[in-house]
Amino acid sequence: MAGRFEGKVAIVTGGASGIGRATSLRLASEGASVLVADRDEPMGTETVAMVEAAGGTASFERIDVRSEDSVVGMVATAVERYGGLDLAHNNAGVVDQVMRVTEMGADRWDRMIATNLSSVFYCLKHEIPAMLERGGGAIVNTSSGAGLHGGAGLAHYSAAKHGVIGLTRSASDEFAREGVRVNAVCPGLVDTPLVQGSVFDVDFKADPSQIAEVVAWLLSDDSSWVSGQPIEVNGGGRG
Repeated sequence: MAGRFEGKVAIVTGGASGIGRATSLRLASEGASVLVADRDEPMGTETVAMVEAAGGTASFERIDVRSEDSVVGMVATAVERYGGLDLAHNNAGVVDQVMRVTEMGADRWDRMIATNLSSVFYCLKHEIPAMLERGGGAIVNTSSGAGLHGGAGLAHYSAAKHGVIGLTRSASDEFAREGVRVNAVCPGLVDTPLVQGSVFDVDFKADPSQIAEVVAWLLSDDSSWVSGQPIEVNGGGRG
């Protein structure tokens, strides 16, 4: 399948559903070989089947993004299976119930930081060297509108997503001149399994494919002079 990513190798974390699934489908439709990385093997395998049914190339890798060793293995698998690494969408994350900071237990805080922030650090740390071996690459980290604006009851989530933007800007400053671009996508409300049935499940929300379109642009040469930027995608609503 010819396109902007012909001959490229991509990792998508959280690729089993939602935005990650949509990104996996989009990148594969434009020629990338995609490693779908997630802890949900049945759903991840389903994503791979969807890619293959559409004529693309993908495979599944079960990972826990909270574990640096697991992330190391993920990158090694991409390199061994497809010959290198060019693109990454670091998208895995969780949401939680709304609560004031004074009501929040340390366990909830730690879980949010581990899954939504430390995971991105691990991914950047190990993806970038693999990309440098190929002469460069492009990375998109999933932050959130809450990573730009905050929000009542979202202290732990917002702090983690603000941190993702800080990591994005720092990594871009460190590696842009070596050919690795790093950006962040900051969605508003999106119709994903994380949102469905939650307090955030309202009528005004994006389809995951609408976020994947922006991710694909940021990973492509069409955005070759864009790096270190948090791109908000919210349809005009703060959500």
